[in-house]
This record gives sequence, C-alpha cells and structure tokens, in this order.
Amino acid sequence: MKKKVVLITTGGTIASTRNDKNKLESGKLDGQAILSMCQLENDIDIELIDLYQIPSMHMTFENLNHLNKTITKVFQDPSVSGIVVTHGTDSLEETAYFLELTLHDERPVIVTGSQKSPGDIGTDVYSNLRNSLLVASSDEAKNIGICVVFNEKILHSKYVKKTHSSSINGFGAIGYGMLGFIDNDEVVIYQKPTHKEVYTIKENYPTVEIVFAYLGASSIILDALYEADIDGVILVGAGRGQVAPQMMGAIEKLCQKGSKVVLTTSTEEGRVFPTYDYYSSANNLKDTGVIMGGDFDPKKARLKLLLMLANGDTNYASFMQ
Repeated sequence: MKKKVVLITTGGTIASTRNDKNKLESGKLDGQAILSMCQLENDIDIELIDLYQIPSMHMTFENLNHLNKTITKVFQDPSVSGIVVTHGTDSLEETAYFLELTLHDERPVIVTGSQKSPGDIGTDVYSNLRNSLLVASSDEAKNIGICVVFNEKILHSKYVKKTHSSSINGFGAIGYGMLGFIDNDEVVIYQKPTHKEVYTIKENYPTVEIVFAYLGASSIILDALYEADIDGVILVGAGRGQVAPQMMGAIEKLCQKGSKVVLTTSTEEGRVFPTYDYYSSANNLKDTGVIMGGDFDPKKARLKLLLMLANGDTNYASFMQ
C-alpha cells in the first residue's frame, strides 16, 4: 500500500533560479517543478501544497501561524503518513522549532532545504528532498518530533543549527548529534526525544529581542529596549553566562520593570549555570531576576519565551530541563 506524504513548499534556495545577473532569486520554482526533477519512489503518494514562494528571512509569525494551521488541517486526514516542508536555510531552524513548540502529532514533520539551487552543479536539492520524503513516510519516524533532514542526517529541531553558510553539509547539532540517518534509502533512527512542550499559536506575539554580551559591551542596546517597553530579552552571555559589567544597570532596570530576561550562552555546547559569584556573573544575574536559559540556543530561546509569554506560562524553570 502506498504511503501518503504531503509536501508543503515555502520557497528558499531549494526553489531558486538564477537571473540575468547570475544571482539566485529565492522561491521562483513551485513544488511541481522541483518534484519533476527528482527520482522519487513509486510507493510514495505525494500531495503538493504550494504555500509560499519567499526567501526564508522574509518569513513572519503570520506566515508561521498559517503554516501551523495548514499542517494541522493536513493531519486531520488519517491516511497521511507524514509531512515535508521545504524552506530556505537561513531561518529554517527557527521555523522547525516553532513548529516543534506548536504542533502535537505522532506523525513526522520534516523540514528541509538546500544550500545549492536546483540548477547548480553538485546540488543537494534532490537528495535532501528525496531523503525527507523517505523519513516522512517511515513508520520508524513516529514520535521523533519536528526534525530537519539535511545531507542524510536526521536532526531534532531543538538543537539543529545552520553550521556552514554554503556547504552542503550545512546543518548539524553540535554536542547532541543526530536522531538517525538515511543510508541507501533506508531510514535508520536510533534515538528519540523524551520531552515535549506544546503551546497554542496566537494572533499576536510579544516582542522579544536578542542581545549579545562581549568584552566591553555597553548598555546602549539594552537601554533602548527598556525605553521601548520590550516584553522580553534573550541575553547571550559568555561561557557559563557572564556579561560585561556595563550591561548590569540596564538589565536590572528591565527586570524591575517586568520584562522577562533569559540568559543563554554563546558557546556551542553546555548550559548556563550560576557557578561564579561576582558582579555581572550568571549568579549575579540570577539574583537580579534573570531566568537561567539552560542549553538553549539564543534564537530557540527567543521562540520559546515569546510563546510562553503569549500563553501566560510562567514555568521558566523549564528552560533548564
């Protein structure tokens, strides 16, 4: 019996063509044009939904809500084995994690894209799309959450990250590894996530911005966010979560005003923790009212915080889970 997989396209490099300046224009191809160039299995029945044809950095929360609703509607059909979403790579990891936080179904949703256009020599369009369709149709892929399939790797959305700006080996999960891989069309999955959070999508979301700490960083950006009545701030500290001392006054004011401030780390592995006890350390920040952000990547922490704020969830200790 054929497996049914729904392919939802949103644009990006995987749907790009070159213009007369020899520059890529994202999202010019529709799904049928991409599929027509792929060697796909006959035992997979593919239903196509062309949702957007945009560069991934043009994606908005309105677009993400629409994508969520589209997937939810598709999953009302019990004959659907899984879903593949094609997406530009620049914000692919954020869309994937947004879906992880707002969808709940045992069937797989795979987000994929490409680093090269369909017409480039050595393009990764067809292998990534083919492998994604195989994973989405696999019974082994149930309950793996929202994943990214790229360069034969199956990566969970919470930890996946674009690690190279142009290489076809462009995505990884440093320190956490793969959930599985695809080998000669065989889907191999050897671990699955143990924790799942689901939030309700909203028509409007609070404003959460990201601010990096670095040697000699001033409070200029944080002061501006304080004046703008920001809802939340993701701090990107050094190491275990330290920031420059010049930032502390503005951070204290933000916390006193009621803005939620979450501390993350700029390191690729490990989590923030109040290990040290000095001015502008993670421990000092915690005492000020800053939320410890565990091992979250700053962009993923932003998505989680804005969904928590939108849903009235105050379980900030969940960042450390």
